[in-house]
Amino acid sequence: MRFLPLFLCFFLSFPAVVQAREIRVAIGAHYQTGDSPVGAQRGGLSAFNEDLAQAICRRINARCVTVNVKFGEILPGIEADKYQLGFGNFLRTPEREAQVAFSDAIWRSSSRLVALPATAQRFAAEYGADVGLDNLRNARIVVVLETQQNRYLQAALSSRRSLTLLSATTYVEAFALLRTNQADFALLPMLSAYTQMAQESAGQLEFFGTPEAGRGLGGTVHIALPKTDAALLASVNKAIAALRADGTYHRIERRYFPFSLE
Repeated sequence: MRFLPLFLCFFLSFPAVVQAREIRVAIGAHYQTGDSPVGAQRGGLSAFNEDLAQAICRRINARCVTVNVKFGEILPGIEADKYQLGFGNFLRTPEREAQVAFSDAIWRSSSRLVALPATAQRFAAEYGADVGLDNLRNARIVVVLETQQNRYLQAALSSRRSLTLLSATTYVEAFALLRTNQADFALLPMLSAYTQMAQESAGQLEFFGTPEAGRGLGGTVHIALPKTDAALLASVNKAIAALRADGTYHRIERRYFPFSLE
């Protein structure tokens, strides 16, 4: 009989172990070999996203399995329930909300033009010091496919016939087009561009013009989830609030960035 309490403790705890949920987390890959993503960017935004995902999973008593995928594959994968959480610097749009559900906001985003210093100086000299996205002419601009920056420039091309739009599948590919002078500018989410620029040699690339937050180019960023799992959405939102309240979110933020993401 003396073994009965020990047996009961084991028996009662066993269901909690076997019922722990596994959650597949899609995180946008920033560099690749051939056609296959081989990993997320070392440090910066991808590492921040992974740490935040793991913190959320611990709060909801789930086990996260992170997968690095191309940006354009995240939302279709979430919609098909191949992944349960998607981190890709996602702004909420009606088109995206038709596909997936979105968590409460995790930070705020804006867009910036990025260029080589020599290119920035040449365009400023030709068009004036206040040249920016609204009055840029005769420029080749690269964007990442399936992003808001891509959608914005596609719509703007009819009124800016002197702009040439180039496409990339990753931020690394976009930066490579800048470095090889195949593109004059890249239009990218500011935080994604900042973390990628941190991997470059000092002075290689720089921001050009002012941040753009209107016209769909900025706003609150959210985690993507399947529309069919309302319970998971509620749990994730509760976890986000708890991580902010106890300072965990800000500790993760300070681990990777010297500024606030709010």
